[in-house]
This record gives sequence, structure tokens and C-alpha cells, in this order.
Amino acid sequence: MTADIWEKTLRRWDLNFSKQKRKVALIANNCTAHCTVDGLKSIQLVFLPPNSTCVLQPLDQGIIQNFKAAYRKLLLQDMISAIDRKELFQVSALNAIFDIDQSWNMVSQQTITNCFRRAGFHSSPESEELLEDDDEDLPLTELAEKLRNRGYAIPDENLYAKIDEDLATNNEASIQDIVSNVLNLNAEGSDDEDDSQCEKKSVSTSDVLKAIDDLRCFFTNSEAADVWRQEDRTEDLWVTSRRS
Repeated sequence: MTADIWEKTLRRWDLNFSKQKRKVALIANNCTAHCTVDGLKSIQLVFLPPNSTCVLQPLDQGIIQNFKAAYRKLLLQDMISAIDRKELFQVSALNAIFDIDQSWNMVSQQTITNCFRRAGFHSSPESEELLEDDDEDLPLTELAEKLRNRGYAIPDENLYAKIDEDLATNNEASIQDIVSNVLNLNAEGSDDEDDSQCEKKSVSTSDVLKAIDDLRCFFTNSEAADVWRQEDRTEDLWVTSRRS
């Protein structure tokens, strides 16, 4: 998050809420990027007191933990599939992005509602009584046991679910660094072009999965593939092949 993204997002929301004739109190923590924004018509910013995020922010009441558990479940499933195919397990940045997207979609509305309630966001005591705390218990233990049966032990499933809590993050790369890296990759790719003609050959499962990875890269970056994106054809193909 940056102050620029924050302001642009707030102004976009404010315009939408104004069209809906809604008045919204937007509660935010004291992140440096969460600056005050002048001229908002439908949004009133309410900032949490300092050092109260862990108590008052719904994300810290279980939403983040549930999301990370879902991500680690997908990661273990991919690891098990790679072991069964006798392949080296690797996670590309693109695969991680798609797994992150799928993990967030796996966080249920009930989980989010319960975490808001734990943080004190509910309209009345009656509404609290109607909600049951039935957060999904993701079977990390079961997946960890499958890995043990394949000779890959995870000492503590609970520790694994929280393995990156104290992980230090890196500084964000500058635009100049990103452009330089892309240009270098393009230059290396042009030197390795193979002009040989395609011959008939048998295709393995790993070859098919690699081809799907290449298709995902194409449909993620090519403007010519917008129609396919709208119909989610590649996503269905990827999920079906990858989890089988």
C-alpha cells in the first residue's frame, strides 16, 4: 500500500458510494500510507487508536490466519503431486499469485463475519447470538501425514501454518530495476531461440503441465487473450490438470 494508491482507491469508492447515496464510515489502522484525504463526500475516515490493531482489526482475528492456512494447503497439495510424478517441486512467482488468489476465494463469508464479530463489529447482542463460530478447519494435518508417508516430514503442522509470521520483507524493487530485469531476460531469450522444426513425439504429463504454465503466462500478459479471460477457460483447464 502507498499513499497514492490509498487516495485513488478512496476517491473511487467515494464516487461509487455517492452514486448509491450511501454514507460510509471507513475504519483504518495507522499505517503510514493511510493518510487523510480531503474532499470526500460519502466516506468518513475513522482511524484506530495506536497499537490496537491486534485487538480491533478483523484481519488479525483470524482472516489472515485462515487465508494463509488455505495457501499452505494448496502448496502441500502441489508438493504431493510433484513427488508422486517424481518431479522436482518448484513454485514460480506466477503460480504463487494464482494460489494466493484461490486461497483468498477459499476464505468463507462466515469466517469474515465471525472475525468482525470478534473485533466488536456487530449491530446488537441478538446478532451475535445468531452467528455460530464454524470456521473451516483446513486439513493441514492430513496433508502433512501424506508427506510423511512419502518421506518428507513436517515437524509441527501448527508451526508450519505460522512459519512466516516473523519473516523480514525485502525492499520493493524500483521501476528502473524491473525494466532492466525484463530487458535482460528478453536479450537472453533472443539468443536461445530454436528454429528447428517440430517433430512428432510422445508427450508426458510433465510436458502437458509445462505447456499449461506457458499458456497461463500468455493469457495473463497478452491483450489478445481478453476474450478467453472473460470466459475463464484457461483457469478451468489449469485447475483440473494441476490438482489431478
